[in-house]
Order: sequence, then structure tokens, then C-alpha cells
Amino acid sequence: MASGRGDRIGALPDDLLHHVLSFLPAHLAVRTCVLARRWLHLWKSAPALRVTGIKGCNNAVRFVNFVDNLLLLRDPRARLESFELDLDERDFDFEALLPAYERRVNLWFRLAFTCGTLENLALRTTNGIYIYPDDYETLWFANVPLISQHLTRLELKRVYVLSSTLDFSGCPALIHLRMEDCDIEGNISSPFLKHLSIVASFFQTDPVRARISLPGLVSLELTGVLRRTPVLESMPLLVSAIVRLELDCHDNCSKNDYGDCGNRRCWNCHDPRTGADDWRGKSVLLKGLSEAAELELSVDSQVFIVNRDLKLCPTFSKLKTLLLSEWCPDIASDLNILSCFLKHSPILEKLTLQISKVPKRPAEIQRSYTPPEQPFALCHLKSVDIRFDEVDGKVLNILRAHGVPLEKVNIQRNKLLDLNVS
Repeated sequence: MASGRGDRIGALPDDLLHHVLSFLPAHLAVRTCVLARRWLHLWKSAPALRVTGIKGCNNAVRFVNFVDNLLLLRDPRARLESFELDLDERDFDFEALLPAYERRVNLWFRLAFTCGTLENLALRTTNGIYIYPDDYETLWFANVPLISQHLTRLELKRVYVLSSTLDFSGCPALIHLRMEDCDIEGNISSPFLKHLSIVASFFQTDPVRARISLPGLVSLELTGVLRRTPVLESMPLLVSAIVRLELDCHDNCSKNDYGDCGNRRCWNCHDPRTGADDWRGKSVLLKGLSEAAELELSVDSQVFIVNRDLKLCPTFSKLKTLLLSEWCPDIASDLNILSCFLKHSPILEKLTLQISKVPKRPAEIQRSYTPPEQPFALCHLKSVDIRFDEVDGKVLNILRAHGVPLEKVNIQRNKLLDLNVS
């Protein structure tokens, strides 16, 4: 500031200064109290608290006391719209905080909710590299319902969430939910939620499957499922969905396409606690996805849950854009993923195939593709993009058998291979 011109920033209206403070990490916002008398209490009314980036804080007691005072000393008349708590072991001594102060962390969120105007709530914990869930301390969220008339966005990272909290019917304004690297023990339900993202999370409901009941959902991201794939119940308003299932999912078997290998020692096909999958014979994924207009589906060749769903032949009456990733053209002809979508997507306009290297399957379960008796007219289909590492003419055979003109097919290949069509 130039001499004689006064404190230009400090002369700004309180609302504008509060807005500026809301972008600062909480410990920096508090430090502004020493700038001038005008700044002494401004931090107490900031509409957002971001407890993050506190590097070098090796004393868990000091950190806990800081957050306690941060909440207790706030102006009770001020609106609190956002509360973010980002606990990263790279910033401070994580092991000293959890699990010793787990109840205190939960209390912070309860205090934030008492402000009555909280719209955005985020809890993220990051504590190193791990292989198994028992290798790290997870913050357990208190198993009580969340009740808020204002909460619109909730983000949880590496948090253990139980059944009562997963029922979001008490949050009518909540439309965005993101869960990353979480332990989910219960069913997720809400008549209001519109956008759901679940990434690399454990569904701790074995031997039964968790259920996702969100009739108002518009967009879904379900990737990196660990343990059993959850059941997607009816989502009539769904517009876009991304689903990726890899070998970390327990619904996989290298010996059988449908989770029935006959080996009683195979926990993925025959859980000894139940003797069989609790959802066998009913749709787990595809029925819930059948209303989507845009769908990205990535399925490892050993994951059987989609193959089982295909037996139920859902119709994708609104699907216009489809991307099949990591798909391999060696699955049983009558239930081939590509064939099923071509048969049951009457208004499909754009199809993209990202094909991985075709696995070498045992001779006793290798199969060949048999075209349908009659080709299916896909009058709305405008383009087919094929991206692959390795592929043979079987893919083009499937497309041709369903009446797809090869002039609509665009092939992007990484290796020059023989694509002879028999």
C-alpha cells in the first residue's frame, strides 16, 4: 500500500472481505487478524472454513485445539456455507490424530451442521500408500443420519461410512455426493440426489450386496469397485453413467463367464457364508443403467457380473452414445456384450470400442461368434470408432451381422494386424 493512501483493501465492504477470506486455508485466514484493527474479527464471519495445508504441525493436541477454537469462536450470527477438512499425513502427524481424536473430528462436523446454513461439506483423509484396508487408519463417520435443509454437496475421502449416514433422505437439498477410497457399509439411498461419484471404494457388505437406490439420479460414476458390485436400482432420470469394473471387484473368475465355475473353493463364485450370490438371477447393473442416454462401460474380461446381467436382456431405449472399454470379443456368442447392446439400443447414434489385448483363454472355454439369424437395422447409428491394441475380424463380423455398414466404421490401430473378415 502506498503511504498516505490508507488501507485500500481494508476499506472494502465486509461482505467482499469475507468472500476473499473464504478462499484461504483456515490457519492463514486467522492470521489476518494481526493486519489491522479492522481485520481483528473478520475471520470469524468467513462463509467458508478450509482446514487444509497445515504443514509441519506435529502436535495433534495443538491441531485439535485450533479446530475447536476455529468453530467455537465463530460469530454465531454468520452464515457458514462450506466446511472442508483435509487431513494429509504429509502436512502433520496423522497417526497421532487417529483414532485417538476420531470422536472430536465427528463433533466438528456436528458443530458445522448447527450453523444451519451449511451447503458444502468435505472430509478428506490421506495417509500414505497401502495394499489392504487394514494397513491404514480409516476415519469412522458417526453412524447417525445427516439432517440438513441446506446441504447441497458432500465429499468424503478415505472415510468409513455406515448405514444410517448413507440414508440421505434427511437432506432434501443434497444433489452432489462424491465418495473416494471409502469403506461403505450399507445401502445408499435418497430421493433427492442427482449426481453420484464412487471411486475406488470398498463395499463392506459381504456376503450380501449393497443397494444404490437413487430414483432421481442424473449422472453416475462407479469406478474401481472393491469387493462385491452394488445393485443399481431403477434410475428413470439417468442421463450419463461411467462404470468401470476391474479385477479388484470380487465378481470375477478366470474359469467361468457367469460366476458358476463349480469350484466350491472359489469365493467369488461360491461364497462359503451363503453358498451362492444373493443376487443371482436378478440384474445387478444393467437394469439400473438402462435409462442412460450416454454410457461408458469398462469391464475386465474376467468380471462375470455383466455377462449374467445380459441374460436378462434389458432394453436401452434412450441410449445414444456408448463407449465399451477393455471389452474383448471372445465372450459367448448369444450373450456377447457388443451384440447385446446392438440388439437392445434402438436409437444408438455413436459407438466407440476401446479393445484391449485379447486374453488367451483356456481351450475348454473358448467360443466362436455366431451371427444372429436376421440382421438388426440400426437406422440411427452415425459412426463407430474402434480403438485397439490387438483385434481380429470378429469385431467387424459382429458389426456387419447387425447391419452396420463398414463405411461408418473408423478404425484407429496401434499395431498393424490382419483384419480379414470371414
